[in-house]
Amino acid sequence: MQLIDLFQMIPLAYGLDWIAVASVGLSLASTYAAYDSSQTQIKQGEANAQAQSDALAAEQSRQARENEENQRRAVQEQRRFRASQLAAMAGSGAMLGTGSSLAIEADTWAKQQTELADQQRVNDMAQSNLAYQRTNTLQMGSAQAAAMRRDATGAAISGLASTAGGAYRSWSTRPQTAA
Repeated sequence: MQLIDLFQMIPLAYGLDWIAVASVGLSLASTYAAYDSSQTQIKQGEANAQAQSDALAAEQSRQARENEENQRRAVQEQRRFRASQLAAMAGSGAMLGTGSSLAIEADTWAKQQTELADQQRVNDMAQSNLAYQRTNTLQMGSAQAAAMRRDATGAAISGLASTAGGAYRSWSTRPQTAA
């Protein structure tokens, strides 16, 4: 008996023909390929969301370092300005602690502190916005991945059900042998 005869007998023994078997096999392979492709897309989407989040974290860190340096420079510049203001007042013979010279120095110092506080608030808001964007990016990536997982699972179940239905129709409509 040849090998081909054996393979032809197996499906006939179970009431199946090769076309139905091949159809079921191809349908299962197609369903698996679609599901596997979906899983790859999900992983890529999650990796992209993480990469965006990491980029936002790096930008947040860079801005924080830049803001610290800007604050340090502003404080130094304010000290130089106040020192030159004090030197000018001393050169004019004004006595510190008496009269308007001290009031001018106090106003200058208060204005500079307000400027520093305003700059810090702007910096804090920028940091907060970046942190929000980072969290939002990760949450959106997770939500998209969950939706894609649901869709892939539904498509796989639908594909398997369609394959099972096709196999059943093929089996149930086969010619019956007389007993």
